[in-house]
Amino acid sequence: MRLRTFNATDMSVAMQMIRETLGHEAIIIATTRMANGNISVTAAVEQTEPKLSIQETLHRSITQTTEPILSSFEAMLRFHSTADHVVAKLLETARHLFLRGKDIRTDLTRLMAASFQYAPLPLDQDMFTIMLVGPPGTGKTMTIAKMASQIVMDKKKPVVITTDNKRAGGVEQLSAFTTIMGLELHIADNRGELWRLLQQYAPHSRILIDTGGVNPFNTNDVRELAEYIKLDRSIEPVLVAAAGSDSGEADDMARAFGPLGVRRLLITRIDAARRYGSVLTAAHSGKFALTHASNSSRIIGEFTTLDPAMLAELLLRYQSSQRDLI
Repeated sequence: MRLRTFNATDMSVAMQMIRETLGHEAIIIATTRMANGNISVTAAVEQTEPKLSIQETLHRSITQTTEPILSSFEAMLRFHSTADHVVAKLLETARHLFLRGKDIRTDLTRLMAASFQYAPLPLDQDMFTIMLVGPPGTGKTMTIAKMASQIVMDKKKPVVITTDNKRAGGVEQLSAFTTIMGLELHIADNRGELWRLLQQYAPHSRILIDTGGVNPFNTNDVRELAEYIKLDRSIEPVLVAAAGSDSGEADDMARAFGPLGVRRLLITRIDAARRYGSVLTAAHSGKFALTHASNSSRIIGEFTTLDPAMLAELLLRYQSSQRDLI
């Protein structure tokens, strides 16, 4: 209730002042005659919420529904150690999605679909040249073996090439896998040998190329990898990153490999990680399309397409993880 006191020479003047200030709905609470002959009138009116437009009403409703969802999303992203600038971008996107808040899995899947690109590798096609690149220890060789086994199980035959001749045991590890699958492993010790192999098999083959680990902060390493990538226009470099790494490092890695022509990001070791903020950070910072995920050390199977639903499922694992830590 809104109260106001008016001083006037007589009641008619006071009533006019009340109507102009408080409106016709105002009622008189008290009247007092002052010593100078004037009167003091106290009036009141019930305060009501201002009438909102349809757009204002809808915006208020959406805001009231969305804020709790945003809080849940932020807590989840923070648990996963997602980089601050990526958290801010995801929450900004969520505000414009008109999320319902009834099912967090559905809302999170919508957010992942709106925030990232997805592009599976063309392993079912007859012609491609895929080169896996990335820092040491991310699982490139194992991933090449998994990709080759998937193609073989589809009754097709890939050409497997490795340039990883510096790491001890690198060639031997991949050779053991290809031998089991009845495939020949081609070894390219330099750019000339890789060029020769590509001329021999491309562009009518399914070519998988394993590379040695590259230090993204070593100019010579990066330059050498760039020369391999530029050998043939058919080569598509695909960045391989392990889940559970530091988001700051993932951001740096994405910015280092992006200029080499990398457009897709493949994630390994999702079964051995609890936090996936580095995945979101690398994909966002490098503007990479998410492609596949490897979730075990087995060669056959466990190599799946990474889509919004699967990414949401990985992020939602934090709930059980939090309970385990209590």
